[in-house]
Amino acid sequence: MHNGHIANFKKIKRAIVNAIRDEYFLMVEGSTDSEWAFALFLDTLHSLGYSPKSPPEAMLGTIRRLNELLDEAGTGEPSLLNFAATDGHSVVCTRYVCSRTDEAASLYFSSGTRFHEYKEGGFYRMERHDRGQDLVMVASEPLTFERGDWVTVPTNSILTINKQTVLIHPIIDKYYQQNPAYSRSAAFVESKGMVAEPIVPSKPVKNDTKKPSAMNGKDASY
Repeated sequence: MHNGHIANFKKIKRAIVNAIRDEYFLMVEGSTDSEWAFALFLDTLHSLGYSPKSPPEAMLGTIRRLNELLDEAGTGEPSLLNFAATDGHSVVCTRYVCSRTDEAASLYFSSGTRFHEYKEGGFYRMERHDRGQDLVMVASEPLTFERGDWVTVPTNSILTINKQTVLIHPIIDKYYQQNPAYSRSAAFVESKGMVAEPIVPSKPVKNDTKKPSAMNGKDASY
């Protein structure tokens, strides 16, 4: 999954094609930046050799390779690289922008023991019966109107979920902002039709979306 855009993708598409193995080139059936970014991720994963630690390393490697290609092409504006991938056992997600001053598109996670409709009419919330977490959800924007349900993933961070354990680490590269009090600008991401930090109402509002399918206690949704 890719939520965002690769700046001036046409300038680096040929470079991506030349950088990946034939087997991943042949897998791509479309022309979107998301498909080619995934092909680059698979190629990076192949280079590392698959192991339980490989998906996070491959995701970071994919971002590094994209940054190198973008720098060579001189694209001129930031790229928004919110990615998510899973091997069926673990999940790795990023909230990332190729900038030291701009915000990335928003990303949140919620964890607990049950996500359910607590009131008819489409009102949902995450329940926590103990300190354990049987269910982890990741979303670009909060799916409920309960403020306590959702934790913001910081800009330029990688989130991993393994055996229902959630870990967040900063992505330390040239776009890493060392000052935790620094306020990034939301203007760029909003100009692309996305949001940096959605405002969550303090009171529940009816959700007209269809009722989600049942989730068992061991799912990791994204």
